[in-house]
Amino acid sequence: MKEILFIAIALLICGVASAQDGIVFTFTCNGNPLQLNQMIYHSQRGLTYQVSQVQYFTSDIRIINKDKSVKDFPQSFHYVDVEIPKTLNWIPAEDFNLQNADSIEFTFGFSKAENRSYRFKNPPENLMFWPDYLGGGYHYMKTNILYLDSDGNTNAFNCHIGRGQVYNAEGEPIEYIDNDFRVRIPVKRQGDNAIINLDISTMFDYPNAELFTDYRGIMNNQKAMKTFSENIKAAFCFTSPSCTSPKASADTPQPQNHNN
Repeated sequence: MKEILFIAIALLICGVASAQDGIVFTFTCNGNPLQLNQMIYHSQRGLTYQVSQVQYFTSDIRIINKDKSVKDFPQSFHYVDVEIPKTLNWIPAEDFNLQNADSIEFTFGFSKAENRSYRFKNPPENLMFWPDYLGGGYHYMKTNILYLDSDGNTNAFNCHIGRGQVYNAEGEPIEYIDNDFRVRIPVKRQGDNAIINLDISTMFDYPNAELFTDYRGIMNNQKAMKTFSENIKAAFCFTSPSCTSPKASADTPQPQNHNN
């Protein structure tokens, strides 16, 4: 009995434990691994750009199995930051198994009920706050880029998504619009983990090919946030043609390949 107890304690001290399935978050651009701070990408509207930062939230994750059973993680959320390696893996406190998993479903950002101001006290999550006068809560995403204009000058475009606003004639917000959406993607395995990939080029090119020079930031521009949200939905589906939107699958744009 003492020998068994000694072995158990030794394993605990050494950190030996059985592997647990989880989710790995990856980034591509034009289908290839994303390279940060390299002015090497080209949009369909003819601009050369580089990606400086990508940060976003997923929430209310669920696993749909091949037998149609569902594993829910209600009120779950995960902050993803391309520059912070530890955020690129999500292993829930409750164990689950991906052996029979068919698809993963999640919310981009937060639902209206979950998008509450001041819920996060510490960085990096609290640095994603969305100003109260714009509707409060948190950014769903921050993607910051630099691009070259027609004169060869470097300019910035900040693609920040959160709550949108409707303004009155005096320029005051009178209504707030939630831009979150659900995504369901087929399970793609990487070892014991499933992958959620975001293709950055799709965010700017498909289905709405946008010109960065039309914007600097879009936090107070609901029309632009809606446009880029449609692209972001396609960006999660880039390598998954059967990707769907559980709330309105007919509205989910189908991914297409882009060339560098």
